[in-house]
Amino acid sequence: MTHLRTFLLLALALGTGALVSAPRAVHAQPPRAEGERSGEEGLDAEEDDAEEGDEDAGDEPALRPPSLEALAIADDEDTAEDGDDEDEDGGGDEEEDAAEEPSEDEADEERLPDPERVEERLDGAGTDPTVAPWTTPETIFELHGYMRMRGEFQDQFSLGRSLGDGRSDAPFDLWIPYDDNQILMGAPSGGCAGASGMVTAPCNQRALAYANMRLRLEPTVHLSDDVRVRMQLDIFDNLVMGSTPNGYGTLLGVSDPLLVDSYVPLLSFSQTQVAPAAGINSFSDSIIARRAWAEVRNRGLGELRFGRMGNHWGLGLLANDGRGLDQDFQSDVDRIMVLTRLFGLYLFGAWDFASEGMIYYPSSADRMGLSYDRGRNDDVDQMTFGVARRLTPEETTLALERHEVVLNGGLYFVYRTQNLTTEIANPGGISYGPRDVSTAFVRRGFEAFVPDLWGQLLWDEHGSATPDLRLEFEAVAQFGTIGNTDSSAFDGTSRRDMVMFGFAFEGEYHLLNDQLGIYFHTGFASGDRDAEGLTLNTAYHQRATSGGATDRTISTMAFHPAYRVDLIFWRNIMRQVAGAYYFRPGLSYDFIRTSFGQLLGARADVIWSRASEPIQTWGNQADLGVEIDAQVYYRSEDGPDLLDGFYASLAYGIFFPLPGVGYLPDVAANGGQNAQTLRLVLGVNY
Repeated sequence: MTHLRTFLLLALALGTGALVSAPRAVHAQPPRAEGERSGEEGLDAEEDDAEEGDEDAGDEPALRPPSLEALAIADDEDTAEDGDDEDEDGGGDEEEDAAEEPSEDEADEERLPDPERVEERLDGAGTDPTVAPWTTPETIFELHGYMRMRGEFQDQFSLGRSLGDGRSDAPFDLWIPYDDNQILMGAPSGGCAGASGMVTAPCNQRALAYANMRLRLEPTVHLSDDVRVRMQLDIFDNLVMGSTPNGYGTLLGVSDPLLVDSYVPLLSFSQTQVAPAAGINSFSDSIIARRAWAEVRNRGLGELRFGRMGNHWGLGLLANDGRGLDQDFQSDVDRIMVLTRLFGLYLFGAWDFASEGMIYYPSSADRMGLSYDRGRNDDVDQMTFGVARRLTPEETTLALERHEVVLNGGLYFVYRTQNLTTEIANPGGISYGPRDVSTAFVRRGFEAFVPDLWGQLLWDEHGSATPDLRLEFEAVAQFGTIGNTDSSAFDGTSRRDMVMFGFAFEGEYHLLNDQLGIYFHTGFASGDRDAEGLTLNTAYHQRATSGGATDRTISTMAFHPAYRVDLIFWRNIMRQVAGAYYFRPGLSYDFIRTSFGQLLGARADVIWSRASEPIQTWGNQADLGVEIDAQVYYRSEDGPDLLDGFYASLAYGIFFPLPGVGYLPDVAANGGQNAQTLRLVLGVNY
């Protein structure tokens, strides 16, 4: 019996190490309206508030590496039997101890590798068959993200504008369907009315209709509580559904019969979709890697982050990580960053690799070669600093339950500079050999100072974890100079100054157990009386109006395109708020709202937009338009987190253009028609 017990204990000791596992940490979060972000997430988009707050919380870590020690399992029966044996044989203790002590060879096998051999055994594992791998505890793998599909119906986003003489009318002409008679200047060959129609029938289209999809993966590899690697990948990134049939194939934009399925003589016979391949049947590949960075924490000093990561601050006017099921744009930075917390204040600083200019890429004959920066003077260098007061989620919950006012806020500062540029002589930054420096490099002389102030107030009347009142603002300014705006040559006459600023305010109050929401949002972006139009091109490349040639100051401020305020005018037609101000009151009501995350409700908003400088608009009038947006939304209670589960929304918007987006009295053209949209969003958060 003694030998049998010894054998069983040894078997258990060797086998239990493989059964160790660590559960995924789950952090409860309060529900938030889709597309809205709190400034509490503003220090860095890539880290949740709960994770950053753990630095000084003093609680036990949520994640622990698996244990290497075998579990000691006692058997009552064997213990009783051993006791009987000991009564019969007084020397049982010595014999058992001798039998249970591992031999010297067994102890050597269980001992961890010598530190001098660790690197060799890690690097050689899986590649050199003569090197035995080091069997360490498995890391913890965590996966988040979403899957979404969006259906879009966009009617008359061109606002009916047409110059009628073929001149560009950006950005409105981008929304005229290609099969419209304005683009075709008549009817397509054979007509547009179908097989039974007239061969001269025009299409006369007004609307666009399509659907797109995206699968986002955000994996995290936890080596321990203090070291992890994070990534963000998109599969079928905003892929237009139906855009890669097996009957379609091109090579660098030119149709190539060799790339078309030989069993599909016409697109009409396409039977399946094939994977997108850049340059073949799509402009991008099926999988896009957007971010990859590491985070290393020392709980007494702070945290180090390095790699390509997301960047977010405040409401997202300047830096916006684009987090959200219905987002498209985002800020990604190549950065090395240090972060710490002292006396309740977060302090951080970062060196950002904004642009390295001309890069040497090895030729096709040297594919294993190393790429490197060919020069330093054409780099765009950026330094980022910040200080913020922000309570952790736990501290926020306790303060709200005590009916206390929670105040968060901080200052974010960016300094950016560039001496020379190679963007015209060397498009894309590609270099294979020697270049003529006199033509490749042009003096830019760019220097910018960007301060950004953010503040937030939270308060709850009933002492719950979800605030009834949220008041939040962000104000950003940009000052600096551009020594030369011409990228092809330096003539000394194209110097520009930059003085621009903007702010946004968001206020919301919830009543009736948080079911009724009252909202008021507003924002302002400075304009430029010496520029024509509010598009991005005119915002940063000054086109002086008549009599304004002496002004050399660029002052049109543009918000980040991920900061959304409507469905039609700023989100799609203009792409971002620029050179204007707006007022947006709204109401929402949740018919179903549970503590487990289930949600069913409706919301309506009205947005009135006006130009900061009326002379900058197409019609030289301040009023740009009024938009009414309404939506119904639903979220299930599936998943471990409150925001996990199935999400669906159906939204309708109509935009009424006002004289600011019209034409001057002496221009004979069409325009002034309402734009409408109908959007269906289906998604799963996980």
